[in-house]
Amino acid sequence: MNTTTRRDELARFLRSRRERLDPAAFGIKPGGRRRTAGLRREEVAEAAGISATWYVWLEQGRDVNASPHALRALGRALRLSQAEQTYLFRLARPDLDGRTGGTGEAMPAAPLLSLIDGLSPHPAYITNRYRQVVAANRPARLLLGAFDSGDPARGSVIGRLFLDPLWRAIFVDWEIVARSTVAQFRLATAAMADDPVLASQVALLTASSEEFARWWADHELAEPPIWRKTVRHGLVGDMVFDFAVLQPQGRDSDFSVSLYAPADATSRERMERLSKTNAAVRLRHPPIAISFSTAARSTPPSR
Repeated sequence: MNTTTRRDELARFLRSRRERLDPAAFGIKPGGRRRTAGLRREEVAEAAGISATWYVWLEQGRDVNASPHALRALGRALRLSQAEQTYLFRLARPDLDGRTGGTGEAMPAAPLLSLIDGLSPHPAYITNRYRQVVAANRPARLLLGAFDSGDPARGSVIGRLFLDPLWRAIFVDWEIVARSTVAQFRLATAAMADDPVLASQVALLTASSEEFARWWADHELAEPPIWRKTVRHGLVGDMVFDFAVLQPQGRDSDFSVSLYAPADATSRERMERLSKTNAAVRLRHPPIAISFSTAARSTPPSR
């Protein structure tokens, strides 16, 4: 990735996490004139047991070679979650992360493609690092609508959530799902800040969706959760699913498998009924004329 872009993002991330800290939790008594939100830079450095100058340089986006030991100490001082600690390492030391580089244009190996068909009748799909859906089994298409690789509103999970009115309607807890997906996306793409496909994707979403722009700017981070989602389908009604994201290893480590498993007898019965629907049946999609290649409008003041 572009080193300058990565260092700038690291600086913004460190500053946002420093400013959210409560001085009282570090034994710093209130009083005096504290014009800085959270802790001061030298206070973070002292809590981490590192050089104040070194930490200041990190927040200034300078070229600093941080050791894993120093980064772990900094993570503890900033009270980072596990996801945030992972994000810190991907920004500060991408050489320690094995999943950097690549164009995202490759396809999964045949065994992984066969796997999602074998997961039927459970809906399942495969996404690449941009959260573009590269393959989906028939139950997934019947449940969520057809994925169109040439349309950002219907070709990626992020696009569907923010640019496709259908997905706003079918996910009962849309805001929870969408906000968590943004946090997962930021963590997963930490080492790709200068990737042109990612940059175009984020620019479009930021310009097109106020919610995405606000949540992307929050710098929230999350690992893919195992949780329950309620899907409101126009043909069979509400269904509750246990949702999980599976991470293949080896050759297909840049891909993820998303799986929906009915969580109760009613949902299983309704999914079975939906699966017996004629193969031509698909949820209707409102037309959305948006392309990732389109120049984004000015950016507002990122499962």
